[in-house]
Amino acid sequence: MITNRVNEFFIALETNFEGEILNIVEGNFLQDAFRKGDLIHDKCPFLALTLTSLPNHELLNLEGMLIDYEQEFNVDVDLFKENQRISIVIYDRTNIYKSLSTLNQSRNDLYFLKRELAQKNKELEIQRALADKANAEKSRFLAMMSHEIRNPLNVILGYTELIHKEKTSLMAQEYLKYLSISGRNLKVIVDDILDLSRVEAGKLHLVNDTIQLKAIIHQIKNNYKTCHKDLDVALFFNISDDLPEFVLGDDVRLIQILTNLINNSIKFTSKGSVTTTVKLLFSDAEKALISFQVKDTGRGMTEEQASKIFEEYQQNRLSDHKIHKGVGLGLSIVKRLVSLMGGRIKVDSAKNYGTLMVVDIPFQLSLNHTKKNEVVVAKKKTISLKGKRILVADDSFLNLKIVSHILESEKVQYTLVKDGVEAIKAMDSSTFDMVLLDINMPNLKGDELIMRK
Repeated sequence: MITNRVNEFFIALETNFEGEILNIVEGNFLQDAFRKGDLIHDKCPFLALTLTSLPNHELLNLEGMLIDYEQEFNVDVDLFKENQRISIVIYDRTNIYKSLSTLNQSRNDLYFLKRELAQKNKELEIQRALADKANAEKSRFLAMMSHEIRNPLNVILGYTELIHKEKTSLMAQEYLKYLSISGRNLKVIVDDILDLSRVEAGKLHLVNDTIQLKAIIHQIKNNYKTCHKDLDVALFFNISDDLPEFVLGDDVRLIQILTNLINNSIKFTSKGSVTTTVKLLFSDAEKALISFQVKDTGRGMTEEQASKIFEEYQQNRLSDHKIHKGVGLGLSIVKRLVSLMGGRIKVDSAKNYGTLMVVDIPFQLSLNHTKKNEVVVAKKKTISLKGKRILVADDSFLNLKIVSHILESEKVQYTLVKDGVEAIKAMDSSTFDMVLLDINMPNLKGDELIMRK
């Protein structure tokens, strides 16, 4: 069967010097086209002059095109001259040549594709560089604007607090309360924007100090005792007894994560409870995996809504930003902070049944802690500033005014200067117990001043 198949791809025959076919030896390739007594030149015109010039006893190989009834064949031809006969073997290479042609075309296409891809990669690198630059400029702009917005905002909140201490009418006190609430809401938004810009710019760095997890939770609990006024929403805190006493981490950012989650649960719980649970998932001699869980009995979310809550500027309802005061950055920042800590965050929620937020964070155990790093939960001691000498440097006249009012109420001896250069002169000529510096000042920035001194 195989032999028969092979015979389809060649034909061996003998001719005289004039090209007359004397004998068909074997093979079935175009057997109807080659007949005894026909001239080989009729089908293979490229052999017309070749047969008469063949040397004796030397094999000659040729390539050519054979046409039979308008059908083209690519063939290889072996010629061998001996005595008065010429042995000719014709091989059908049509499929091979087609494959080679297709392969060559594919290779050419691949070459041009690679060249085009290389060009596209160069263009993408340029676009990426431009995008990175634009993103850096955006982050810088947001950081600058957040800082500039915070200055007048602090003045507004400061004067609101000062006026609140004065004797005013009940209506004025109510106005001040609303003004203070709006100011604090705006401050949260500004802080979120600033944190987001720092994360995107890669400038938000975590510290790695010794912290007490239980003390942090107690601190958060005590903070909510004074600021949480909604009697319809009860707050509960559960702490496992087996938590490691000391771990290495960033207590400020950890408090920010938990506070953000608790505030978010309070926002969307009109009545019921918000429960914060901290427990140990795993520990060995060097590390521990701690789970922080915040569960509420609020309105809950659908699966689709839950999948989007960690996206920036995301609110599950169009009216949420008006009802709950925010632009939807809080949970996005929480996710980024958790990621920076090497942890993970997930949400489990059901419509009208509440939401469970789970944050699992790995901590290195602190084996060599010192007393200065321990957080002691106790009543805050009041530190008097009376008689202290304080230098205040700020290029904002309004900031200086509000700080001066506050310091006057504390009976402080203060000196006000408008930039870093004047601050250095004042520090060279006098001694101060404390120096309050603005970061962005003309002539000499606050952080540069600290490095000099």
